[in-house]
Amino acid sequence: MTKERLIEKKIYLERRKAQKRNKRESAAKGVFPRMNIFVFTSLIIFLKKKGFISKEYINKSIIVPRHFSFEDNSDDSITFFKIMLSSYLLSDDSILIDFSDCEYIDIPNAMFLDIIIKELNFIKYSYNLKFYNCVKKVIRYKESKYTKTNKCLYVFKLIKEVKEANKGEGFLYLGLKKGWAKRTSYKENNKGAICKEVRGFINSSLRESNAVLNVTGENIIDKLLSEIFNNAEDHSIHNEWYVNGVSYKEIVNGEPIIELNLGILNLGFSISEGFFQTKEKNKEMIEDTEKWYVKHHELMKKNNNICFAKEDLYTLYCLQEGISRLKYEDESRGRGTMNFLRAFITLGAFGKKNPQYKPHLNIISGRTIINCDNERGPYKKDKSHIYQYFPGTFLEVKIYLNKTYFKEVLPQ
Repeated sequence: MTKERLIEKKIYLERRKAQKRNKRESAAKGVFPRMNIFVFTSLIIFLKKKGFISKEYINKSIIVPRHFSFEDNSDDSITFFKIMLSSYLLSDDSILIDFSDCEYIDIPNAMFLDIIIKELNFIKYSYNLKFYNCVKKVIRYKESKYTKTNKCLYVFKLIKEVKEANKGEGFLYLGLKKGWAKRTSYKENNKGAICKEVRGFINSSLRESNAVLNVTGENIIDKLLSEIFNNAEDHSIHNEWYVNGVSYKEIVNGEPIIELNLGILNLGFSISEGFFQTKEKNKEMIEDTEKWYVKHHELMKKNNNICFAKEDLYTLYCLQEGISRLKYEDESRGRGTMNFLRAFITLGAFGKKNPQYKPHLNIISGRTIINCDNERGPYKKDKSHIYQYFPGTFLEVKIYLNKTYFKEVLPQ
């Protein structure tokens, strides 16, 4: 064989090796309906197991509820996410998310939407790396006729601008932070770093109202956040837990008022489910809470009140100081949520002087919603029981910050 032929053969073999290395598989039309293509994230697989992905929910145009809020409209909100996931994953068509008539979005819904969008974009990217017939469908968004909603869409980068924004107004965005419930190495334990970022976000929001945390205040916030993040880790079956926040600045009578929103999410079992899972190890605590339930149930029947569902009352009991599904492991457990509630009541007291700035703290878990404000602790609302199940727990906080008021309540 001549020298030239040897060179040609060598080049040919090298090209064949490169083609094999770079070869991508071919997938038939309708690839996303095939659930065995190995590009789905653990979160999407988890939600599929929980019934969030089904052909019955497919729709090209997805109307966002007028009140896009787990607190005010939980069932429609959960249905929205089922339609969105199913429409994108089980068809080859682009989808339109229509916010036209959406008057209000709360932080849990905006945060969960942000998480889902990121997951779907990652799936599309992974699929296009694996298969040569690329997916080109997109998610489009139609803005709202309500300025407040568009502010939220702008913060989460779903629209490019907000019309009718007043001079001096603005926002601070924490950005989605993710922690891991199962840590295999010290490097993966990023809870301390997330605490620091969230505390910095809270401090920056305060600074916009010309107030700031001192060292004592920072230590208090760090401790509260650490306890809440511990709870998020403990209740997570899906390995990740999430936190995000946004604060909006408005100028009222020449003085800045900051609306601070913070959301903390874990996906897995609900608060009451987690408590029942340890009934064999927490026998004494289960017996005590069962006595409370029987007593409260009888009182409600006697007074002809609407009876709470058992999981509603057990969720409420689990928030009490000293109650924890992991009490058998650590006697100090069971204080984090109540400490957080006390801090909320203190920081949210600005709403007592100014009713138009009413704060709230919501806990959405399974089929239960518990709502607190600066006048009441957890209480029963007409629609506190969710018909559709949310697979995890959302803790949502909204408080208003004002420099004059915080001179009175912040640690000096």
